[in-house]
Amino acid sequence: MKKILLGLLLTSLLLSCSGVFKLKEPGPLDLPGWRSFRGDAQNTAYVSSPVAAQLELLWKYDAKRPLKSSPITVGELVVIGSVDRRVHFLDAFSGKERGVYKTSSSVSTSALSQDDRIYFGLDQGKGTFYALDMREREVLWKRDLGGMSSSPVACRKMILVGTTDGTLRALDGLSGENIWEFKTSSVISTPAWRVSPVSTSDEKIVCFGSADGHLYALDAEDGEMKWKFEADGAVYSAPAVKNGKVFFGSFDGHLYALNLTDGSLVWKFRTEADVFSSPAVAESLVYIGSNDYSVYAVNQQTGELAWKFETGGLVRSSPIAVGDKLCFGSYDGNLYVLNRFTGSLLWKYQTEGMISSSPAYLDGKIYIGSEDGFLYCFGS
Repeated sequence: MKKILLGLLLTSLLLSCSGVFKLKEPGPLDLPGWRSFRGDAQNTAYVSSPVAAQLELLWKYDAKRPLKSSPITVGELVVIGSVDRRVHFLDAFSGKERGVYKTSSSVSTSALSQDDRIYFGLDQGKGTFYALDMREREVLWKRDLGGMSSSPVACRKMILVGTTDGTLRALDGLSGENIWEFKTSSVISTPAWRVSPVSTSDEKIVCFGSADGHLYALDAEDGEMKWKFEADGAVYSAPAVKNGKVFFGSFDGHLYALNLTDGSLVWKFRTEADVFSSPAVAESLVYIGSNDYSVYAVNQQTGELAWKFETGGLVRSSPIAVGDKLCFGSYDGNLYVLNRFTGSLLWKYQTEGMISSSPAYLDGKIYIGSEDGFLYCFGS
């Protein structure tokens, strides 16, 4: 009898740890989407698609607890993690819950979608980084990487992600095995990668910031450092790479532009407070928020101010450029939509909580979380 009970117990444990998660049919996953924190592997946070100047609330989803992470869109799904120890899968058009994955810790960073897989990390605990198969609706693998502090990004078949212990890792997207790792101080900055503008060998460069005040550039193949640049404060901002330059903010209050090839300073622009926000880069301008309650638009080539827009709270939300609009949140609880060329206010919406989440875009719609516990969808 004891053997039978033991067998039933082991079977129960195996079933409970089988890795299957509850998700209704995910629908098409190969549609264009906002598949990572900043929309692409270069962290430019820019799409040329239009969005209406005057938006309206299409739906909102009650996650019950504050939303600090930023959503991504995958085909017909919106995916966002929460402090309620869940990753929520929603219908992008109706806001109805399509599934949920329960975790052992809160989720404050964004997920990543690549090749029908979702990758996400937990704030703390064991088994903190996951790969989910969206088609089969099961856990492919998970790794114990400690606290996750940056959002993952895909570099071809590798997944790049930083942790609170100061490690940037390159993982095999299929197996989760380490390809290489680089040690520094706490990595909150989401990495970006780009093919070198001067190499003839398709050399890929990975850029990321660290709490030690440096912006690092590594060889994506082996993780060897190519160069580093020292700012005067921690670099939590996710760097954006465009036109041979790297743009990022620092807690020293500056927005920086560096040469991608050697890390030399092109220019720096001073705001009036710490910069936690990540830049968006579109055409001739780069946009960034600051803890001085403002968003800035700066000329990419010269570092000169194009315009400044003031809100009623800290701007830790990272702006996204959609067509001729700029969208971002503020600690004053508003989602703002500006004309990105002039900085003039086109529309805003007041939520009931601070907004530290950054927007995502899909098919003319803007998605953003608020610390009031709701995920909002706006469109026309």
